[in-house]
Amino acid sequence: MTSNNPEEGSSSIKGDENYYEILGCNEGATLDELKQNYQQLVKKHHPDKQGDATSTEKFVKIDKAFKTLRDEKSRKEYDASLLQDDFSGSLIYAELKKNELDFVDDEAVFVCRCGEKISIPKDVLSEEESIIECSECTNCILVK
Repeated sequence: MTSNNPEEGSSSIKGDENYYEILGCNEGATLDELKQNYQQLVKKHHPDKQGDATSTEKFVKIDKAFKTLRDEKSRKEYDASLLQDDFSGSLIYAELKKNELDFVDDEAVFVCRCGEKISIPKDVLSEEESIIECSECTNCILVK
């Protein structure tokens, strides 16, 4: 899904923005949506049309973002790096062992330090480790 304006919320394209923000799309955008926004942005910021250093810099970022996200493998790698960045700022509040979890109706519940109940789906048992984020605070639990 794209916004109607690919530059909505991104009047200046900064280095700390992610590729989806640069293209004005969300992480669930289809290739067609990415391409449509890319084409609109390229027309607006093409160096031949604008002729200034700012537009050239924006054009390079737009082009790099699209080239990364249009390729399925590089997009998966990029998405994984975004997820890693999301969790790098989180605090691991507790480490739980899989064999200590009591599942009822395919989920276990753990109470976070903030008081919120964190739902742990049964499918975490198939993963080596899982980080589950609290919906109310920045804490996470690590299930091993």
